[in-house]
Amino acid sequence: MKILIDSSIVSKGGGVQVALSIIENIAADKDFEVVCVVNTEIDKQLSLSAKNNIKHYYIENIEPIYKKFSQGKRISLIEQEYNPDFVFVVFGPAYWKPKATTLQGFALGKMLYEKELNVGVKEKILNFIKKKIFQWTHSYLLVETELVKTKLANYLGYSQEKIFVIGNSYSPNFKKNVLANEDLLTKQKNIFQILVPGSYYPHKNLEQIILSLVKIKMSSILKNKIKILFTIPESSPDWKNLLNLAKQHQVDEFIATVGFVPNSRFAELYLQSNAIICASLVESSTAVFPEAFLANRPLLVSDRPFATELCEDAALYFDPLDEKSIANAILELTGNEKLQQLLVENGKKVLLKNYPSAEQKWNLQKKLITHLYSK
Repeated sequence: MKILIDSSIVSKGGGVQVALSIIENIAADKDFEVVCVVNTEIDKQLSLSAKNNIKHYYIENIEPIYKKFSQGKRISLIEQEYNPDFVFVVFGPAYWKPKATTLQGFALGKMLYEKELNVGVKEKILNFIKKKIFQWTHSYLLVETELVKTKLANYLGYSQEKIFVIGNSYSPNFKKNVLANEDLLTKQKNIFQILVPGSYYPHKNLEQIILSLVKIKMSSILKNKIKILFTIPESSPDWKNLLNLAKQHQVDEFIATVGFVPNSRFAELYLQSNAIICASLVESSTAVFPEAFLANRPLLVSDRPFATELCEDAALYFDPLDEKSIANAILELTGNEKLQQLLVENGKKVLLKNYPSAEQKWNLQKKLITHLYSK
């Protein structure tokens, strides 16, 4: 089968990991002749072997939204040149309308929670445009949880028969690096390091984590020194704003950032940390959960349906809008080794129950592509 993979839109966050995983897998699969469109960020992290296995390879710049349609025209011309049997847009919406049968990934969870998040007029307009683009392409959609499938079908007016669910997973590289380093790298001993993986987005709710440190600093039950470790570029406005917030509340001693981390190095950060935290208000899904379970690290998570559906009893939950609740959860975890071990053991079980392995996920993706093409 000749397939066009469009990963031009994905440039940061967990979506990059998903794009890298699908491209690495499909490049090595002899059942496919691949036409691949990536952006500069994906190109930077994609392995040389994958690039060498891809017959037709195109690199696009990371464009602002007002240039997306021009970019879409260029990708449409690529489709016209190679006439693929199938198009897979890693995450949409695609700003072009493929002629071949198309599957688009969906990861715009905030679109489904406009009222709950009280989004502004500008964002509502952008969401409306993206909604119309999804409807315009008439493509099949791929999501990572049943909850998102139900909400997305209602939001787009889509038949649920056109929306498919394949659970998120860790990348093959993440597992490889965990196995290679788990006996070499150990969690911190003199400090309780809590990792906040990923890029900055408003819905990640990182400000509330910093505000929780005010409560933690005042606590009389704090036994270990705490460090919250971010992965946001130090020179970025986002990090400067977070650091200024911490300084205003005199808790900057508790935070640090390692800056941008390539996908292949994230496993090392997990292994060097004592726990992982995700304070997001919404997620379509996230690789943070299975990555924490695979790395055998306890997980602190927002008490929201997207999290409880996937983590069950393998996480310690808090109200993400209440810094006192976040602080109490952190304090409870840092002072309770039995709880830490219980969450790790539960995580092993939930990982097997709720998440396909990287290999299983590719097999499910391939089966779905083949099924939709045969229709």
